[in-house]
Amino acid sequence: MAADEKILALVTGAAQGIGQATTARLLQDGCRVIALDRNEDTLQDLQAELGDDVLPVSFDLSDCEAIGPLVAELTEQHGPILRLVNNAGIWPGGRITELTDDVWQLAFAVNVTAPFALIRGIAPVMAAAGGGTIVNVVSRNAFRSSTGCSAYDASKAALLALTRTAGGELAADEIRVNAVCPGVISTPGDLSIEDPLFKAAYTRQIPMNRYGDAGEIASVIAFLLGRDSSFMTAQAVIVDGGQIACQDNRRYMEIPGLSEE
Repeated sequence: MAADEKILALVTGAAQGIGQATTARLLQDGCRVIALDRNEDTLQDLQAELGDDVLPVSFDLSDCEAIGPLVAELTEQHGPILRLVNNAGIWPGGRITELTDDVWQLAFAVNVTAPFALIRGIAPVMAAAGGGTIVNVVSRNAFRSSTGCSAYDASKAALLALTRTAGGELAADEIRVNAVCPGVISTPGDLSIEDPLFKAAYTRQIPMNRYGDAGEIASVIAFLLGRDSSFMTAQAVIVDGGQIACQDNRRYMEIPGLSEE
């Protein structure tokens, strides 16, 4: 690759939220970005907003068998992909006794099998080019589960395990694989968390007293993809405003209706 040639990155779930913020950040850092999402219209809007270094690709990641041919096609068209961000994910709700097989399998297809297939397809391309970096967007739920989220929690824990194994196996090829594990982030994908009563109660569990912003996660992803994290692989970075690390019980009890008058 010529010194002045832009690094090619692939971001899944690129049309909104963390994926959109990551795409914008990688462009700022001098990359070309294959922006992959199933929403074709939103991808076109993204390219119109961010410019021609966004290469939109409409694709449904639940079609895992088509990922190998897709990687081959993208490599032939655009060159070697040296940065991969497995950001796309779904979060079907429902208690264990209520979940269907189809819902469970779809969660694992998108959240685990698709990242696996992308890593499997792109790692040889990275290795042939001298190395690369991969970031999997996991979740703090890989460490701390929530009721009604069994498919999501289990799939994210599996993705974290995949991150560790991939980091170990691919290190000899100069490929680093890490995970970012966001807490609650304000994104268009889940507006229910913005309900004022829910938000007032939930943020009491977060020492920083707020939700995260998609750009804050994109900054961590950029760090993990870049040279400043050159001795990091197979690691998970939790970005949740301190929620898992420490709960302030006194502050938690200040929720209106629970605190004493």
